[in-house]
Amino acid sequence: MVSWQVALIWAIVVPLALLAISPLLDGLARKIRARLHSRVGPPIIQGYLDLVKLAGKTDVTPVVNTLTNFLPFLAISAAVTAGVLLPISDFAPFSFAGDLILVLYLLGLSTVAVVLGGAASGNPYSFLGAGRELQLLLFTEPVLAFALFVLAVKAGTLRLSEIVLWHAQNGYTLSTVLAGIAALSALLPYFGKLPFDLAEAEQELMGGILLEQAGWRLALYRWTFFVKWFVVTWLFCELFLPVIAPFPLSLLLLLVKVFVIFCIAAVFETLLARLRLDHARAFFIHVAFFVLFALAFALIGS
Repeated sequence: MVSWQVALIWAIVVPLALLAISPLLDGLARKIRARLHSRVGPPIIQGYLDLVKLAGKTDVTPVVNTLTNFLPFLAISAAVTAGVLLPISDFAPFSFAGDLILVLYLLGLSTVAVVLGGAASGNPYSFLGAGRELQLLLFTEPVLAFALFVLAVKAGTLRLSEIVLWHAQNGYTLSTVLAGIAALSALLPYFGKLPFDLAEAEQELMGGILLEQAGWRLALYRWTFFVKWFVVTWLFCELFLPVIAPFPLSLLLLLVKVFVIFCIAAVFETLLARLRLDHARAFFIHVAFFVLFALAFALIGS
């Protein structure tokens, strides 16, 4: 049983760490993309520089009301709260039965808040981008949820820390390997990167969902994306690549796994072209069948 002092420290440190570290992923992705293009590229701290620059810009958002002011805070708060609930190894101060479902809900809520913020601007390109983002959410959320439920079925629990402990002790089975592949396929859409950057699609929608956002609102939305990248990768690494280790070592291993997975995603982003929406839909229909087979194997004990 974790003491309230430890839980309080966790509730303070984890949000601050997520907000501080996550922009580094953006700079890392840009650096990798530049190197693969034989360019020097921006500094690895470019994500931080962009946030500072945007926060200092004049707000020229065309539609400003209570909703448009509230949604950026809702988006980033939901993503950060999801991170607070995640375990490091089998250590999770806020662990409770069913926390897996709440984490998925918070990630979905963060995306919906971004979608509503884009749609509220009234710009037709933003509205199209919001529609595409919702469709991608409907494709990826069930795939990720069923992949995680495969582990929940095998472990016999919806508590994240117990799933991590079970997977680390029992190793991989056919169903967990298939579920891991399906979950990995859902990471790129969650990142909003090629070949699934359909909601922004600069060449088609001129930035799409965030086209009319500016100033501190745009900074918060971009920060939300950075935090979600880290949180979703953290969730994948702990559940599908579990390692039980003492706390300092487990934290180091988590950071290494997160940055390695994100580097792989950045390479795919550079090498792959954007999919059309119907092609993305067909891709996830195939992945859905894949993860359903994994769930069936889990139910029969494989």
